[in-house]
Amino acid sequence: MKRIRSEKLIRTKPGAAGAAGFSTVELFALPEAPGHVVHVSTSRDGLQWKETVFTPSPLPFEAASTAFEHAVAAQIAQGYVPEGSAAPAPAATPPTATAIAHPGDAVLLAAIRPDAWRLLPPVRRTRVVWRIGERRLATAVPQLIDHIETGEPMLDYCIAWAVGRCGDAGAFEAMRELSKRGRTPVVTRAARWAALALWPEEQRAAEAARIIDDWPAPLRRAWAAMGEVPAAQAMPLLQQHLADPALWNGLKYAVWVEQLFDLSLLEGRRADGLAHAALLQIAPTLQLAAGSFRAWRRLYKGAEFAGDYDLLGVLHQRLETQRAAYRTGGRWAQVNGRYVEIAKEVVRPDSRLAYSQRTRDYLRRRTWRNLRRLALAGAADEADWLRLAMGVLLAADDAEAGTAGQQRESRWTPEPRSWHTGPYSRWLVLMQLLHRHDPEWEAQRGGLQWRRGTPLPAQRLSRTEAWPERWDRHPQALLQLMQQGRCAAVHAFAARALQDNKPFCEALEAPTVWRLLASTWEDTARFALDIARQRIAAGEAPLPWLPALLGSPLAEARTLALEYIGQDPGLYSQQVGLLLMLLTSADAEVRRASRLLLQAAAPNLSTLDVLASELLSWLSACDAAQPQLDAICENVQWALQGLLRTAAAKAPLDRLLALFDHASPDVVRTAAEWLLLHPASVQGLPVSVLTRLLQSDDERLRGAGVRLFTSLPDESLVTQPELFAAFCSSPMPVVRAAVAPRLAQLLPAHPAFAAALMPLLRDELFRAEAAEGVFDSLLQWLCGPLAEHTRRGEPAVTLRLLEARSKGAQRLGAWLLPQQDALSFSVLQTASFGLVDTAAARQWATEQLAARPERTLAELGDALRIFDSRWDDARDWARQWFGAQGESSLWTPALLVRLCDHKDAGAQRLGRELLTTHFDVTDVTTYMLQLSQHPSPGMQLFVTNWLASAASRNADVLARLEPYFLSVLSQANRGRLAKARVMEFLAAQAMHSEDIARIVARVFARQAVTGAITERAQYVAGLRSIQEAFPGLDNPLQTAPVRSIAPRRAPPPSSSALTGAPAA
Repeated sequence: MKRIRSEKLIRTKPGAAGAAGFSTVELFALPEAPGHVVHVSTSRDGLQWKETVFTPSPLPFEAASTAFEHAVAAQIAQGYVPEGSAAPAPAATPPTATAIAHPGDAVLLAAIRPDAWRLLPPVRRTRVVWRIGERRLATAVPQLIDHIETGEPMLDYCIAWAVGRCGDAGAFEAMRELSKRGRTPVVTRAARWAALALWPEEQRAAEAARIIDDWPAPLRRAWAAMGEVPAAQAMPLLQQHLADPALWNGLKYAVWVEQLFDLSLLEGRRADGLAHAALLQIAPTLQLAAGSFRAWRRLYKGAEFAGDYDLLGVLHQRLETQRAAYRTGGRWAQVNGRYVEIAKEVVRPDSRLAYSQRTRDYLRRRTWRNLRRLALAGAADEADWLRLAMGVLLAADDAEAGTAGQQRESRWTPEPRSWHTGPYSRWLVLMQLLHRHDPEWEAQRGGLQWRRGTPLPAQRLSRTEAWPERWDRHPQALLQLMQQGRCAAVHAFAARALQDNKPFCEALEAPTVWRLLASTWEDTARFALDIARQRIAAGEAPLPWLPALLGSPLAEARTLALEYIGQDPGLYSQQVGLLLMLLTSADAEVRRASRLLLQAAAPNLSTLDVLASELLSWLSACDAAQPQLDAICENVQWALQGLLRTAAAKAPLDRLLALFDHASPDVVRTAAEWLLLHPASVQGLPVSVLTRLLQSDDERLRGAGVRLFTSLPDESLVTQPELFAAFCSSPMPVVRAAVAPRLAQLLPAHPAFAAALMPLLRDELFRAEAAEGVFDSLLQWLCGPLAEHTRRGEPAVTLRLLEARSKGAQRLGAWLLPQQDALSFSVLQTASFGLVDTAAARQWATEQLAARPERTLAELGDALRIFDSRWDDARDWARQWFGAQGESSLWTPALLVRLCDHKDAGAQRLGRELLTTHFDVTDVTTYMLQLSQHPSPGMQLFVTNWLASAASRNADVLARLEPYFLSVLSQANRGRLAKARVMEFLAAQAMHSEDIARIVARVFARQAVTGAITERAQYVAGLRSIQEAFPGLDNPLQTAPVRSIAPRRAPPPSSSALTGAPAA
């Protein structure tokens, strides 16, 4: 072969010295005519070369020369430049869409010419079209439209993607038609995105409304409501709507997210686009799991298509922080606690597996590849490069970072070696951006993991980021990173990079530097502190810088501010705002300095008056969660009780009382101390506020309430017995102890107040004890200073106290009962004392009943109330004492039946004994009818003794006793003697008359069916006897005739029987 042409190219890496790659393109003539080929050789170090044939088959010279130019252009497109030539300088402003801003653009445009297009294989065609879309070469759109549906569906997909990115509005109709007749869903979706991106401006609102009309009505209304409020208020509403399942009405969340992206394409690059803001809000929480990963992947590709690098950065951060669901190449994966076979699960339409390790690594590398290609494209794509880099860096969040660690070398080495990893060692793009040129960091697995041989440095001392020259051209972006970043590494990088841009730092406005001083990120705050030092040293007055320095979380900044203040305290003591900041600082050193500066301001009374008013406003507006608020309030109280005492007395009372509604107990306590210094004192404080303070669970509020309560005058306190009752019954011992001295002072001098307080305290005893010791405290007051008023209560109250469930009420009743006149209680009330739980009260009741027998027996019915007691001692006494009074003529049949009918067995026995003693034949029927209703088996047996005398041959009495007979006879396995007597009595009575026989037959008939089997024969015999005695009486017993049944035919005789042989 003979070499005809040759071109050597090299590639350099930004920030690196020397070449990072070599390439040689050569044109050879073959010995056979005609034949020419193009070879491309590449190398990283210039020693080992990789050769490829650019032309698969020999070509004529003209075609081979064209291929040679294409090969050179392709190498230039990959970042190579001809050896010996300088790299193209970046343009000051981005070029227009029709300009050729990169050497590779000419090659791409030449590749789609008809003569070159025919020679490209299908894979190269799709690749060329895709690169045209990446480069946004709008001049190629007309030719791309001509190639629609001339190849494979992948070509149509790439054409739609490229046309949408190029932004040629003339291709709108072509993309719209392709979105309707695309051969695959992928093509349809890409064409739909392209059409939405190219949609005519005047028709975009209508298309957006058409998309929203497909949503459920509640979701449409919610979206419309979000559009009517500012974006800052719309996003909290969005979070509420996402959690409300009633809005969706069957609409899948993943489908809605894709439609939301369509709306964002119609919004274009509007800064106030609601759909785009919603996507940025949703993207950090969209799950990379089965069911939603497809929507997430489409959103990722859509962000690439639209150049929405803010959204792409947020989505990439999800890749960095969320682990893959399963590892590619494995056989099993766990789903919902069960293992499934990966190969079978992933091919299912409803697969429960998504987001493999290979997918995760590919997408992470893809973001870095996009960023690198945008950087290699030169100044033309620098704006897009910056937006993507900013999107990735602003999305990085320390809340999702790992932890720094140390691990030993897993391989054997002569000397043991350990490696250090940082919190971001597994974040590919962040580490590439911030540490690409750091010699200490070593990338593993293509940048997926990073490690270093030395410990992590405390500060970033040198610039090791990728493309430092680009960051130097965009200092405003570095400032934005310090203002909005959420990652410590990003702040350290931005602060270090911005330090080298002296003109920009000098031009920063003071308020901007003040806000940076307030940053919680140390590197950003230290960067601002250096600027503050330089400007004050250059001659600026320190006073405007002092508030920012004092408010900085950086201790060094606060120390610097105190040094400036110490240089001229007389000047700074007249600054009310500065004094307020010192008094309310969260730093202890600053608060101590405030006391010295306040003493310097003492001669200026007007300054102190204004300071007191500002302190009142600060306390009203402060947050209850502010750090060190308790210490700040203590410092404020020190100032109020000292140098600000006079100024504090002039504060408006209404504003001061409003502080008692503050959420912070420390602020309320400060308000209480301030109120005590006010001339109005606590006169204007509502009683409800004072009650709330004293009954608070917080010790600080209770202390404030006690201080206020003890300062009230006597004239105000004696009008509030309810307030004292609430305090005396408080579950908190501190509150009860706080009011005790004041109450003890008021009671002797104000009897009317004591009379009003006593029933309130007594009523508290009827309630459940709020805490241990409350009843003891109340009883000390009621039985002590209030004893005279307690004794004046009505006798019914004593009984109510003793009958209460509350132990406290019972204790008060037991104390009060012996001091009452016994005659003031009726016999019924006295007997009722025998039912209470207090043993002393029961004993007092029995003693009083026995002490006056005539009075007790005169109201014997009320005295029998004591038998209802559930206590054995009271019932035993009653049985003994009333049994001894059995000879009294006051025992009426009703009282005797009442005793016999009592639920207590002892009372029943006493009743039966007394009934036998006072038996009167004339009252036997009354006893019989009343006692027969008693369910007790003993009483039922007792009643059988009077059956013959009370009911013999009396059909009316027997009819009324029928329930009694059924009750006795229905007993199962018990009451045998009573049943025998009743059955014998009924059988004998049935023979006397037909009416009685009818009653007995009705009882026997029922028992014959439902009674015990062993007793049925007796009932049947009784019914048979009644039937024989009274044949005309309806009797359920019927005689069944005996049927004669012929015997079965005898079996035929056997042969042995016929022959006479013996049977076997």
